[in-house]
Amino acid sequence: MKYTRILRIFGAALVLSLLMAAIPAVPALAYDYTVSLSPTQGKIGDTIHINGSSFTPSTDSSEKHARVIFSSQQAVTGEYIDTTVVTYKIVGDAIIGYSGDDDEGEFSTTFIVPSSLTDGSVDANVAPGTYYVYVIMMSGTSTSTVIKSVATFTVTPGATLDPLSPATGPAGTQVQITGSNFPANATLVIKYDDTVIPITSGDTVTKSSGILITTITIPSSSTPGTHTISITAGTSTTTATFNVTASAALDPLVPTSGPVGTNVTISGSSFPISTPIVFKFDTTTITPASGDASTRASGIFLSTITIPSSTAGAHTITVTVGSGTATATFTVTETTTPAPTPTPTPTPTPTPTPTPTPTPPPSTTAISINQSGNTIGSLIGIGGTGFKHNSQVTVTYDDNKVATGNTDTNGFFVITFQVPPSKHGDHTITASDGTNTNKATFTVESTPPKIPQPVKPEMGVTVKAPVTFDWEDVTDNSSPVTYDLQVASASDFAGSSLILDKKDIAKSEYTLTDDEELKLAGQTDRLFWRVKAVDAALNESDWTGAGDFSISQPFKFTGWPLYLSIGIGAVLVFLFGFWMGRRTAFYY
Repeated sequence: MKYTRILRIFGAALVLSLLMAAIPAVPALAYDYTVSLSPTQGKIGDTIHINGSSFTPSTDSSEKHARVIFSSQQAVTGEYIDTTVVTYKIVGDAIIGYSGDDDEGEFSTTFIVPSSLTDGSVDANVAPGTYYVYVIMMSGTSTSTVIKSVATFTVTPGATLDPLSPATGPAGTQVQITGSNFPANATLVIKYDDTVIPITSGDTVTKSSGILITTITIPSSSTPGTHTISITAGTSTTTATFNVTASAALDPLVPTSGPVGTNVTISGSSFPISTPIVFKFDTTTITPASGDASTRASGIFLSTITIPSSTAGAHTITVTVGSGTATATFTVTETTTPAPTPTPTPTPTPTPTPTPTPTPPPSTTAISINQSGNTIGSLIGIGGTGFKHNSQVTVTYDDNKVATGNTDTNGFFVITFQVPPSKHGDHTITASDGTNTNKATFTVESTPPKIPQPVKPEMGVTVKAPVTFDWEDVTDNSSPVTYDLQVASASDFAGSSLILDKKDIAKSEYTLTDDEELKLAGQTDRLFWRVKAVDAALNESDWTGAGDFSISQPFKFTGWPLYLSIGIGAVLVFLFGFWMGRRTAFYY
């Protein structure tokens, strides 16, 4: 009987311990919480308002929050995030109104429709279709994953633009714009940079199907470089970029004056591509002696013409390529090519003294630079005259060999290469045939890239391993673009607060390595992160603003669960020892 009684006590204690351990896992009773969305549909990137009512209010001793979760998985109230719903994105938090206030048990906030769901254990991209907005409760530092309320949201296709046609050209170019998924029958407003411009032809209102086909003209006052075209129809705005090239132009002639028969180097840029060139000296059409007879695929050319017989004075050289025409002036100094002076026959003498033949001075060389732009990757054409005939010419860029080519029988050459990655500012281009050398200066652009737009982690969220930082891609004419990422324990990123300083990141995202996560794992306070873009010319954007986040700490068995378990364990050990002692005493 005594043994039976002890076993009953042991069993009761065991049952009690299991019940006590299960108490924290019992979900709170379901409440009639309600939420509403405005609007109930929209595209990725739209801002949505959410209002909640009849929630458990905050109190002076316990401030309560509503956490908003966006998911592609359907669930009902009472089910659990991370159990039923494993694909989701945390899109917002809001304080619930305090007890006794006018907004008791209410909250109101906004969220942005995300492009991906990456906060659950299973990631997914957001596509048009039906999604679900869940609200769970937070109180102090604890978060319940029980779903309190559900709302349905429809993701609609976002307005998109097709590539501009064309996407580059001089001022005055007509550009066709086509797009789809815009609001139906909405008036179009088109801006060039920040200025509204008229529509040249085509749609002024979107069609009932949400598509548009329209044409604009690039303003004549537009400067060379990248410009933003924005198209607004109703609530939808999309943008595209157009690269304005310089108008067709000639470089300075080399030389600009000389007698009849002088070889003159002519180069130009921004002409129609791969098109025959017509050269005229005043009104006379002439054929180039060497070099390009048609423009290259980049719209540049380098050619040599020979000045024909003409009168002394200024004459006009005209270059016509398709619809592009440019002129330059050449001054004829002598009307005929001077005849060589005959060498007199020396009078024989019994003992003639030979006259040493003087070494002729090296030829006078000249080079010209023709460039498609001033960015990394731009095509550079080097034209040269006066070099050794039928010889190899080496071109260096800051003492680094970039190209080679050969001169013709007149000592003329044309060599092209692309600007290699190099720092913004002046660089020296040198052409040499081993005997003759000439140099020119090329200046790389110094415009910084745009500031990256942070994507995640969002402001104020708690992230779990693996920790990934993400931001929007940055495009720049001097590509490729890399990124610098910093993480710190203070928002000024100064001194010892800087924990991570990662440079030369090739993609617009970065996942911490195991070693880097260890550096952050012990940080219990808020952390801050920022990123900047660096183009191939080493131009740097400004840093983004400091985004704050925290690292999810591993579960620690502390507090009352620990003490309760210790107490129950002590009771069980005591009872087991008491029982064993009685049993031993019985046998002895």
